[in-house]
Formats: sequence, structure tokens, C-alpha cells
Amino acid sequence: MSKRILLEEKEGKRSIALMEDKHLLFFSRENQGGVEAEQVYLGIVDRIIRGVEAAFVRIGRDLMGFLPFSECPARPKSGDRVLVQVKKPPIGEKAAYLTQDLSIAGRYLILTPCQQRFSVSKRIEDNEIKNRLYALAHHMAPENMGIVMRNEAAEADDESIFAELQSLLEKWLEIQSSIRTGAAPCLIQGREDTLIRLFRDEQGGIDEFFTNAPDHYAHLPLQAQYCEYPFSLHNVESKLHKSLQRKIWLDCGGFLMIDRTEAMTVIDVNSGKFTGNKSGTENAFLKLNAEAAKEIARILRLRGIGGMILIDFVDMQLEESRAHVLAVLEDAFRADPIKTTLHGFTNLGLMEITRKKTDETPSPLPICPRCHGTGLIEENI
Repeated sequence: MSKRILLEEKEGKRSIALMEDKHLLFFSRENQGGVEAEQVYLGIVDRIIRGVEAAFVRIGRDLMGFLPFSECPARPKSGDRVLVQVKKPPIGEKAAYLTQDLSIAGRYLILTPCQQRFSVSKRIEDNEIKNRLYALAHHMAPENMGIVMRNEAAEADDESIFAELQSLLEKWLEIQSSIRTGAAPCLIQGREDTLIRLFRDEQGGIDEFFTNAPDHYAHLPLQAQYCEYPFSLHNVESKLHKSLQRKIWLDCGGFLMIDRTEAMTVIDVNSGKFTGNKSGTENAFLKLNAEAAKEIARILRLRGIGGMILIDFVDMQLEESRAHVLAVLEDAFRADPIKTTLHGFTNLGLMEITRKKTDETPSPLPICPRCHGTGLIEENI
């Protein structure tokens, strides 16, 4: 399978799509000037909320963030200047969720300059590799700082990992320098560029890169190819629109129904127009559920769905059938850069999944009064 990035620049804004063959895996339409996860601010404590053990921190002229005392090394006072990082961006009326436990991410490791802790990605299953990386983290970590070894570190040599650590330490020194010269409240460090992160983190690498502004991306590891309308190569807008609907059709004729609530996301797999085959009902349903499992992994990543997820697959009688569907899900989620845990089938036959929440991908489309939910509302994606 080949992966290609399609990037369109229009009126100073960028839209980025990641394709794997004909499938849309990731889409981002950048919203300049908004509060995003990973941003670092020098803020001012506006007021203390003693009842919930937290503070509201002013991070911009009209921007406020919520800082629980559990995310602080020491209880701040009103008027204090505090260095904070956005852990979760604002949602609706909720303020951005802040922390003082900063982290600076690279390809191979995450540096935690404010807390000494060491760990290795759970995705690395080889105990020998885990132990080597854990020992390396202890050996190379600066005093009173911590290191989290990422999954990509398993394939890297020690010299590459050490070189990246030096780069992350330079970023930390830049942040500290900005604290001394910055006038709070102000943005100290923005979020890492989405395009650079895709090139860095995508498993298997990127095979092709098409954009209508190739001169802007000569610094990237893959040469950009010019295309006046990159999204037209794969009909991206149409694929995005279909992927953000409540009802999503599968190639086999079945479909998914996706319902999001405050507590969880529920996905129902339906047979629809699927007629099966001559090998029996069990095998037919297994084929349907296996295709649904692959599509669910894609949809969860594309739509940025996190938290608790329940999947109601079409009923299968055999334990080996359920085990096969679970294996398909595990394989499909292996390429997802966001941490996802499969808890297996419950006693009621529902697949239970938890996925880390993220703000990197589109939210479900709102209903347009002009097209009654059938048209793409560009400014909200």
C-alpha cells in the first residue's frame, strides 16, 4: 500500500490530506490563531477556584485556561506568572485544559523537562528492546528531567536518539529564554507543524507528496510534486464528507451507524445490502465484520474520536470468529499514532475500545439549513 500527502494552499490557509491507496486516513484544515494542544504559554493566574482546587489562567488577551492544582508542582497565587502547556484545547464553553508538566515530543522520544520519569512505549513488545531503551533513557537523561521512549525508538540507533535529545533540549532552552523576555500573557511556543509530524510519525513512511505550492516545502525529506488541485487526485472533499456522516456504507454493502454521546461513542454494524456468500452464514458475517473493523479504525482516526467506544458487530456464534475480528482490529489500529486499547468483547458481545482523545482531526459535520446535512460546510472542518 502506498501513502501520499495532498496539500492545498488557498488564501494563506493550508489543508492537508493523507491517503493510503484510495482511503482517506487523515485530514486537517488549519485554523490559524486558535488554541491547540501542545502550545506553550506564559500566563498569568487570574483567579483561584478553591472549591475545585484549580485556577483560571489568562493565556491571551481574551483567552482563559483551566489549570488544576494536580497539574502544578506548587499551588499558584492570583497574579503569578506561570509557564503552562495546553493539554486539551477549548471545546464549546469549556476553557483549554492546562498543565505545568511540560513535554516536548520528537520522533524517537518525549522529553519531560519538569519531571523525572522514565518509560517505554507499550507498543514495543520485545522485552530485550524495552530493557535496552529503558536503560538508555536513564543513562542519557539530564538531571531532574525524564524521557519517554516512543515506538519509533525501537528501530533507531543510540546515536540518532541522542542527537534528537540534544535538539529537544535546545527547544527547552529556547522556551526558558522566552520566559525571561516575554510579557505575559503570551504564546511561547506553537504546536509542531502538522506536515512535519506526518512525515516524522507515519509508519512505513510517505511515498508521494503533491501540492500547489511546492516551493514552500523544499526543506522536507520528500520532493514535492506540483499539482494545481491536489485534492482532485482522490476526490478528497467527497471522501471527507462521506466519512463524517452518521451512516457510512461499506464496500460489501453493509453499513456503520455512528452515534456520539457525552459518555461514549457507539458504532452499530449492519448487514444492509450485504448478501454474503455460499460458504454459510457464519463465514458471511465474519467477512462483513472484518471489513467493518478496518473501516472503523480508519474512521476513528479521521474523525479524531476518543474516549470509550462500543462496537456492536453482527452476531457471530464461534469464538474463533470473534478472535479473528479482534485480530483484524489490532492490525488496523497498529498504524494509528494515537494510543488505542482494545479491551475485547464484553459479556453482551460488544467490542469495547478506549482511544486517547485528540483535536487533530475533523469533528462531525453540523447540519446545514440550506442542504439539510447533505453538503460540506467548509469553515467547520
